[in-house]
Amino acid sequence: MTAPWAGYARGMKFKLGFAAGVAAGYWLASTPADQRKAKLDEVWSGIRDNPRVQRVTDTVTTDARRLGDAVEQRFVDTTDTAVNAVAGTVEPGSGSETGTKATAAPRKTA
Repeated sequence: MTAPWAGYARGMKFKLGFAAGVAAGYWLASTPADQRKAKLDEVWSGIRDNPRVQRVTDTVTTDARRLGDAVEQRFVDTTDTAVNAVAGTVEPGSGSETGTKATAAPRKTA
């Protein structure tokens, strides 16, 4: 099925979001705070206890840890390469001096 006109899907997404916002606002306004909190806690614990959600959470955690380790290793390798490249351009024996040396101008005698 094709959309009747350009922008139809965007308009429908807006309407769906608006309807969800109205429904959430009505629910928030019509229920007491303690009932709302109890219901949200119940729904949240149901989501957390779902085996599929736990499996996805474990997978994301493992992948994020693996990605972090890979980025760290890449950073170390790049840093080592940069250090070696810079070390190759510095003349031997000049590694102990850092910065610039200020020398005093000779004094003029009259």
